[in-house]
Amino acid sequence: MMTIGELAKLAGTTVRSVRYYHSNGLLEEPQRQPNGYRTYRAVDLARLSRIRRLRDLGIPVAKIAELLDGDAHDTRSALDALDKELATKAEQIAVQRAHIESLRRNADPELPDAFSEVLAQYVVAGAPTAWIDNERELLILALTVSGGDPEVCDSLLSAHRRVLAEPNREQAIELITRMYALADAPADADTIAALAIQFCDFTESVLPEQAAPEDASPTRLVAVLREHQADRRTVTQERFSKAVAAEFAARQSRL
Repeated sequence: MMTIGELAKLAGTTVRSVRYYHSNGLLEEPQRQPNGYRTYRAVDLARLSRIRRLRDLGIPVAKIAELLDGDAHDTRSALDALDKELATKAEQIAVQRAHIESLRRNADPELPDAFSEVLAQYVVAGAPTAWIDNERELLILALTVSGGDPEVCDSLLSAHRRVLAEPNREQAIELITRMYALADAPADADTIAALAIQFCDFTESVLPEQAAPEDASPTRLVAVLREHQADRRTVTQERFSKAVAAEFAARQSRL
């Protein structure tokens, strides 16, 4: 005979757990003795030990009742199912840990390594911080809206790598710097027009797929990126954007 405290200690669990198993019907609750205490027998200890081992394996309480009253085949089947479930969870955890490790190494936790490396190259090349911050937001938006579509990712990476390749890099950084300088001070029409022509020349040479007037019916991705850009332009930058669109349209009409 043993008290509930002694039973719990021998089974390696707690009095609270024993009472919980009583409430769930896993462990029969003995009648109180004349002295007011409940006493437990060896058979109760054996059953409680089985309950604790099954719980330690992660088997739900509802399933434990079936196993305790079933045969050895039921137990093996339940353990096989549990093993398969744990194997799946282990694979998921391995993927999550690999992602966490990637984030630790990555200079920008919100972007995949390849995009983070591209932005790092712009930093080294001397691109304006404001432009890099804006480009980072554009990349995050593009990946979010596209759902990380591999085709979109490849297209974005290809464009940036061509811009950063020699001999394009120096001209690209100069253009970016001059375009972003428009945010700080007004510019006359001739300055804006000249910069728009240089921008269009560079785009036709390095990014020909982008050298066209804006599509009147853009994809959802393009529409979101345009909206993002429009929200951040100053008055002078908006004038530059319109000058670029007009220059591309004029070139298209001459074809």
